[in-house]
Amino acid sequence: MSPRLTTAVRASLLGLALGSTLLVPSASLAQVPAQVTAPVAAPVASSAAAGSGCGVHARRAGLPPRSVWLAKVRKKLAGANAYLDAHAADAARPALVLDIDNTSLQTHYRWPKPVRPTLRVAKHAVQLGYTVFFVTGRTQSSADSVRPQLSAAGYRYADVYGRPKGQGLAVSKQANRAKIVARGYTVVMDIGNRKTDLWGDNVGHGIKLPSFHGLLS
Repeated sequence: MSPRLTTAVRASLLGLALGSTLLVPSASLAQVPAQVTAPVAAPVASSAAAGSGCGVHARRAGLPPRSVWLAKVRKKLAGANAYLDAHAADAARPALVLDIDNTSLQTHYRWPKPVRPTLRVAKHAVQLGYTVFFVTGRTQSSADSVRPQLSAAGYRYADVYGRPKGQGLAVSKQANRAKIVARGYTVVMDIGNRKTDLWGDNVGHGIKLPSFHGLLS
C-alpha cells in the first residue's frame, strides 16, 4: 500500500473514532444528573427552605465558608459593646435595631441558629437597659412567622417590623425606625448587612456586617 493511501486510511479511521465519541445516544443523555444539565438555581431566601438544614445557601458561588463569614462579623462588631456602654445614658429609652437575615439569624449558613456575635451584643444591650427591635426586609407576615426562631435563638426584643408589600427596602426600614422613634425610643445603634439597612434617618451608630458584594441576603 502506498504512503498516500496509508495516510488516507488512518485519517478515515480517526474520523470514525471521533464520530462515535461525540455522538452520544439520547438514552445516555437521560442518565446525566439533573444538577449538571439544569441551570443553577439562586438561593431561596425563605425560612422554610433554609430550615431544611441542607446548607445549600452556603454553596452559592462567591460566598466564603461559614467560619470566614463569622470571623468577619466578629471583627465588625468588636467595638459595639463599648459604644453601647458609652451611650446608654444618652437617651431616656435607648434602642438597638437589628436586621434579621444573616445579621441575627444564620439564614444562609445554619438556619435558624443565631449569629452569636450579634446575639452577644443584643444581650449586652438588654443588660444596659436598651430595648431591642428587629427591622427586616421580609414582608410583615414573613417577619411575624420568624418570631419563634428569634426567641428560641435567645433574643429578647420588643417588636418585629416587616416591609409592606411593594415598598422598597430602604424606604420601609427608614419608615419602621420612625415608628420606633414615635413610640418614644431613641435608636442608638443599628446593625445590618446591607446598605439599605442603614440608609436614612434614626440610624444612630450604624454597623454594616459583610454581605460579600450583595451575595448574602
